[in-house]
Amino acid sequence: MTTSVASTPETAVECLSAPHTVINRLFENHTAGNSGDGYSPQDFGKVAQEYFQSAFANPDTFKRIPVFDQSNGQSSPKNGSLIRFRCMVQDPSYGEELHLTVARVLNSETGEVRQKFSQYTDVDHGLGEGWEVDYGSTGNVFTEKEVAYCVSVPGQNQWAQLESTASIESALEALSINSASQRTSVHADSGAAAESEIALGLASKYPLPGENHTAALVKFYSPTVAPQASSVIDVVGIYELGCNAKSQESDEERKALWPCIHAIYHADVQLHSLVPSHPRLELSDYAARRDMCLSHLASVLGGDDLAAQYLLLHLLSKSVRVQDAKVGKFSLNLIGIPSCEKEQQQQQQQQQQQQQQNDQPRRFRFNNPATKWISDAIAQFVPCSIEVPFDLALLNRSTFLPNAEQGDLRAGVLQLASGTEIICDETCLHEGTLDEHGVRNLHALQTSILEQTVTYLYPFQPIDIPTNLRVLVLSTGKSILQNDCDVHLADTAIRFFAKMQSDASVDLQPLDPMHTEQIRQYLELARCLDFNIPKDVSDIISSEYADSRRSAHKKGEHMMTQEELALTVTVARLISIGKGQAMLDLTSWREACTLERCRKERATKAKSALPASATQTPPS
Repeated sequence: MTTSVASTPETAVECLSAPHTVINRLFENHTAGNSGDGYSPQDFGKVAQEYFQSAFANPDTFKRIPVFDQSNGQSSPKNGSLIRFRCMVQDPSYGEELHLTVARVLNSETGEVRQKFSQYTDVDHGLGEGWEVDYGSTGNVFTEKEVAYCVSVPGQNQWAQLESTASIESALEALSINSASQRTSVHADSGAAAESEIALGLASKYPLPGENHTAALVKFYSPTVAPQASSVIDVVGIYELGCNAKSQESDEERKALWPCIHAIYHADVQLHSLVPSHPRLELSDYAARRDMCLSHLASVLGGDDLAAQYLLLHLLSKSVRVQDAKVGKFSLNLIGIPSCEKEQQQQQQQQQQQQQQNDQPRRFRFNNPATKWISDAIAQFVPCSIEVPFDLALLNRSTFLPNAEQGDLRAGVLQLASGTEIICDETCLHEGTLDEHGVRNLHALQTSILEQTVTYLYPFQPIDIPTNLRVLVLSTGKSILQNDCDVHLADTAIRFFAKMQSDASVDLQPLDPMHTEQIRQYLELARCLDFNIPKDVSDIISSEYADSRRSAHKKGEHMMTQEELALTVTVARLISIGKGQAMLDLTSWREACTLERCRKERATKAKSALPASATQTPPS
């Protein structure tokens, strides 16, 4: 039998205002035999976990928990306050600590002895005057807690971020913190100083250099274990400032106070769940929203309907494992985006030189108005997206792969949450030297595109971690990376972006919030469909493939390769789920064949008309 409680405003308020008081009372009831749970004292962590989960089971009540977010200069929570933190686990093995789960405490004046549950804290909370811990008692229970280094989700777009029904300030003012512990009040007063001391120490553990973010040491207690690297979780726990025992820096750095969250419970988060839920769509609803999305994407791409269709397929793609193979991935290269003007290039170089002189990391942001235009449009519809400009200085100085060869897992640009959209800008890639480090970075990105894995560099051997990252490459000529599909923009789209480069105003009818929300829901619902290819359709596709090769061989024409067949099947699959269909039919297969034929015809025409100066030249 487990401890449960009805989710009421009164219960939630008590858990918010004095979480340690609630926990201590639960423990006293538990050890007194009043709860009837059957747990031994050392297993009480599960009791507290279930109690708090029940207290905040109602979604509206859950939103009352203050959100931990210091990326925008918000004030730090008070020590001992209950908070929630949506984060990505950057380093799940940051350390282990020994903690006193059940302590024997005695009153030095009266000689009275009690048991005290001392979890979810690194200090002795709630010990009244005259009471102290008997550290020599055989009745004490020591267990280990796992410490993970967690950061705010990289690339999370503003619309997908957590919201609280009340401001953090107003929520925390109501919190009642036990003032008996002098160490707690000292920590609270030292918060601002601690943040400034650890700012530089946090930089190497966030994937996107120079970006503001929130970080904390999250401590997991038995029976919970730390989630794996790059997992996204919602943590509910007790905030506290503490020392970083693992720091190997100077004495000042070791003494700095770090944000810690003692996790009471957490839940795994998939990026598609960040889109507000919607009832199951009918096929007619899928068709209407697909048309709406295509119309908007065509407007974004200067009226290019063919490119819009392929961009939609890219946004619908998701890498899934079937037996030992990865299927469903669909990296896309849009070719024909004009590069920056020389004046803009010179300004960028000056900014980079100034950043290098000040030893500041280059931020991953687009400067080309055309690529920025496309990136901003996509960011409206996907929960997480990042921009990767192919600037030589950035490629040579950044680190794309997570690296733990020195014992501490340092973040790489590719350590991202599964489902993140990576938008690459090759239009800013100009003549210069790509050094060995830059080559390794491009190789890491290429591996992510082809294999859907990210290599974590550990001391004894690298480990390939499966991932699901969508990659869109925007370039003037064909990309230096191998992508699943290359699409040349129409002449009208190229002129559209050239006009944008000249600072001329570009008119685009913005989507209203309701339609924007509907497209987000459509993309996520379609992407989550379980898809399969019926055997009869598969047999017909195989037969047509064999027939086309025989026919092409007799005519002396190009014969479709297995790679081209696989691409066409992927296109057909994405067309089907875009319609809300979980099985491939011949209609979608025929549409895919037609779409691929149009794409190849445009590519042939573009290559014959493209001037030599517009062709992308790989750096040396």
